[in-house]
Amino acid sequence: MKKVNYVALKSRQNGAALAISLMILLVLTMVALSAMDGSSLGYKMGANAVYHEEAFNNSESGREPIGQAVVDFIEYGEWDGVADGTGALSLFDADLDLLAENGAGEDQTKVGSSGLTSDLSYELTNDSGKVLISAEVAVFRGNTVANSSGAGSAQLKGYHGAGVGIGGQGGLHKYFELRSQGEGPSSAASRTAADFRYVP
Repeated sequence: MKKVNYVALKSRQNGAALAISLMILLVLTMVALSAMDGSSLGYKMGANAVYHEEAFNNSESGREPIGQAVVDFIEYGEWDGVADGTGALSLFDADLDLLAENGAGEDQTKVGSSGLTSDLSYELTNDSGKVLISAEVAVFRGNTVANSSGAGSAQLKGYHGAGVGIGGQGGLHKYFELRSQGEGPSSAASRTAADFRYVP
C-alpha cells in the first residue's frame, strides 16, 4: 500500500489581523482625543460662566451702597456726612455735585458705561486682602419733577421723613441713572444699570 503525505496549505492572510488591529486602535485613539477636547471646552465654558456671574454680582452689589450714598448726599448737601460703614466707597472727584449739571462729554444714549464718566467706586476686601466686590458706578442726573399732589397727602397721613418741611408744597422727585461695571476673574466684566428715584 502506498503512503500518502498530507501537507497543510499556507494561509494567505499575510498580517491582515495586525493591520485591522492597528486601524481599530487608530479609531479608538481619535475618539478618545475628541472626547478630551470636548471635556476641555466644557470646562472652559463653565469657568467663563462662573467668571461672568461673579462680575455681574460685583456690578449689582456695588450699586446698592452707592444708591444709599446718593440719598445721603442729597440730604446732607455734601460728601462729608456720607459714610458707607466699611470704607469701601471712594470718590473719583471730591468736588462731585450730584445735583449739578452732568459732564459735557457724558452721553446717556451710549451702551453700557462708555458714555458716562465713572463717579464712585466700591471695592470690598476680606481680611486676607482678596477683593470680594469691585465695581465702578457712573451717576447720571435726570430730570427733577415737581409732585404737586402726592407729598401733601403723604404728610397728612403721618409721613415725617426727609423733606417733611416742603410736604405742603408738594415735594420733588429727583431722578438718577446708576450705571455700574463690575470686574471678575480673567478680565471678566459685566455692566448693569438702574433708574434711581429720590422722593423727599
